[in-house]
Amino acid sequence: MTVKTSSPVPAFQTRSTDVIIVGAGPAGCMAGATLQRYGIDFCLIDKRPTRTQTGHASAFQPRTQEILQTLDLLHSLDGKGHRLTETSFWNHDEAGNLVRAFVGAEVIHPTPYQYLFNTDQGITEDTFEKYLLSKGQKIHRFMELLHYEYNENNFEWPLTAFIKNNASGAIEAWLTKYILGSDGARSATRKATGVQSSFRGSEDVWAVADVYVDTNFPDYRRRCAIRTPHGGCMLIPRKDEGLRIFLQIGEGSDSQGASDDHAPNSSPGPNLHESVHENSAYKLTQIVQSHIHKVIHPYKMDVTNIVWISRYLVGQRVVHHFHDPRQHVFLLGDACHTHSPKAGQGMNVSISDAYNLTWKLALVMKRVADPRLLLTYEQERLHIAQQLIEFDARFARQFGEKDSLNSSNLRDTWEEGHGFTSGCGYEYPASLIVDPLIRTEIDDQALEPLRPGKRLLPIDLIRHVDGTHVRLLDVLPSNGRFHLFIFGGTQILSPQIKSLAESLNSPRSPLSLFNRLPLLHMERFRHEDITTDSVPSTNKNYFIDVFLLHSSDHLSLSPDEFPPPFSTHWPMRVFRDAGGAGHKLLGVAESTGALVVVRPDGYIGLVTHMNGLEDVTTYFKGFMLGRA
Repeated sequence: MTVKTSSPVPAFQTRSTDVIIVGAGPAGCMAGATLQRYGIDFCLIDKRPTRTQTGHASAFQPRTQEILQTLDLLHSLDGKGHRLTETSFWNHDEAGNLVRAFVGAEVIHPTPYQYLFNTDQGITEDTFEKYLLSKGQKIHRFMELLHYEYNENNFEWPLTAFIKNNASGAIEAWLTKYILGSDGARSATRKATGVQSSFRGSEDVWAVADVYVDTNFPDYRRRCAIRTPHGGCMLIPRKDEGLRIFLQIGEGSDSQGASDDHAPNSSPGPNLHESVHENSAYKLTQIVQSHIHKVIHPYKMDVTNIVWISRYLVGQRVVHHFHDPRQHVFLLGDACHTHSPKAGQGMNVSISDAYNLTWKLALVMKRVADPRLLLTYEQERLHIAQQLIEFDARFARQFGEKDSLNSSNLRDTWEEGHGFTSGCGYEYPASLIVDPLIRTEIDDQALEPLRPGKRLLPIDLIRHVDGTHVRLLDVLPSNGRFHLFIFGGTQILSPQIKSLAESLNSPRSPLSLFNRLPLLHMERFRHEDITTDSVPSTNKNYFIDVFLLHSSDHLSLSPDEFPPPFSTHWPMRVFRDAGGAGHKLLGVAESTGALVVVRPDGYIGLVTHMNGLEDVTTYFKGFMLGRA
């Protein structure tokens, strides 16, 4: 194969790595962070010489915060951001006055994080990079994927990736097993796969700017959607009284080369005689100030400092496939879906792409799971991406409408989309790892009923052995393991629980069949939480672990009263659900209980009754390889 390049330096092999991640934005960094935790060798490359400096993706939705908490990364990011708890809608009344029409909560679904927070993408990338450095990893910068090819009959290294080192000019040939393309909307990885996409867009041109302002507008510290005859505007408060402004500035014919990567702080071009007043960045600055005056009238809003400014055409694109035909090259984030930024979805959906894919990849690479498991990545994430594109197209269209400004359609769309935009309402379709049949009675009227395909609501618990109050997220770190949750309710010492314990201890239980050793030969599961630096060596033999939740008084029961394996293998995984509050939130009757399989990404795979251990075994037989 000939690699098309202007470099006179021939390709030569320099290294091999199990996974190459292309692109060190949020999706690529998340992929690296999780693969590191799952013990998979990888190299993360990025064609940029430095991380993002200003602007770009900023909003963290509640579900993304839940995920980051399981990585122990949320605190450092949240501390550098600004929280948003309310959104207001403004429009013109019949007399033409700009009025507040509605104020609502940003988050209405149950979650520990009843707010969004935003911070610069550069801070996000820096936080991930420091995490990787602390684990002995680094981002290989100024490195660019040119192409890849399959190595026929090389089962150990099925791929060769041709990487250009932009510092030296050399073309390097890297042997690898998988490539993850998280290299943005103009993805070189997507181009190399030949995967096609569908695009739909409008002619509306929008500006986005991170600014500081002098204003008397009363809602400038709420997220605010404004629609007027002069166009739409969205205000998003940022840290230290900064403000992100999205502003509708014209039709496509007036865009003068509008683009989603317009260099906001560029100096005049190579023509030294060009007037600064003719420079597109200068014009955009003037347009933004002029339009904000019109839209915000009769209030004032004077821009006093611009941190970042750009413009873009509203458009939505989604790829037809999330992987190449041979399923060794996968696409994540903006490489497979793009849309307008106003709903605060891009970075969140991208991070969730990485979170969904990497645990599956790790289990396949460790020969614990059948490669068919990887097919569920496209099945689940394409399902979400299509919903995202549909929601964004409707939201963007309604936002840009200049007639029917009194209509509540935009607010209705925003309210209907709460579950999707927060991420708390994601629901994956039936698949190899989502068994839709609920085999026990679950109260559908509960606040967050157990349902296969939805994430498990993080509830508050008390650890039985020491009485410590914990949040489920804190003791459910991202470790690439499945979790068998036993909701025992008030039946903690009942014959039913004793029978279940005996079955779990048997050689035919899923804990024996699909962990590295039979349970009777496994050492006790050592305590882990999100602060655990590395997985204890004994725990590395576990690919399924256990949580036993009950609603009895933990002070009246000694841990050694529980039957094995709860007393022998899992003493730190027995928790009291005080008053059965968690059971109630999840729709589980304390008198009957439930067995629930929770996937490594926190989503529910199976719900069955307390005598349904055979259902659990059948579920895992569908994709787990078991012990040789």
